[in-house]
Amino acid sequence: MKKHIALAVCGSFLIFTNCQTKEKEQTATLSAEEIENYAEEIPHPPKEEQPDFILSPDHKTNTISLDIDGDGQTDYIEIVKSTSDGSYGIVVKRGNGTLDIIGPLTGSTHRVLSIDMEDLIWAQDISVEEKNTVIYEVTDENGDLRSEEDVPDEEKSILPYESLHLSVPESCGSGLLYWLDGTYHWHQTS
Repeated sequence: MKKHIALAVCGSFLIFTNCQTKEKEQTATLSAEEIENYAEEIPHPPKEEQPDFILSPDHKTNTISLDIDGDGQTDYIEIVKSTSDGSYGIVVKRGNGTLDIIGPLTGSTHRVLSIDMEDLIWAQDISVEEKNTVIYEVTDENGDLRSEEDVPDEEKSILPYESLHLSVPESCGSGLLYWLDGTYHWHQTS
């Protein structure tokens, strides 16, 4: 029996000593250089760039759906506002997964509106312009307004797809954002 007690005491002592050694191993401190080297070895996933814009709270309608590129898939267009500088832009989430940013926003992919039109606070009426709409320059060389009947056929174009119509409420400021030949275009309508 004394042998069993002696073995038990000896075994307990070995287990206790072994645990103490492991505990010391786990709490060992690293030097600043070791920590720096260790941090460099760990692959860090790239930070995902977050857009610096939100849906515009300043537009009654800030989202609309249409088929702007004629591929038969629904595209979503959003009027957005920068959280950093208050500028406005257009985000097109195309049905094929492409994301286009139009205007003076961070990450912009297209700049199609003239600089004086890019502040989209003016565009309070937003709607879909149907495909096959006839478009033409609304003013002549003297700056006078002209009707469709006054425009020669060779100066007219037909929109091949739906487009985004932006306008000023109860005013004569408007235009169309449309897709043609693989890119966006702007056409002033009034």
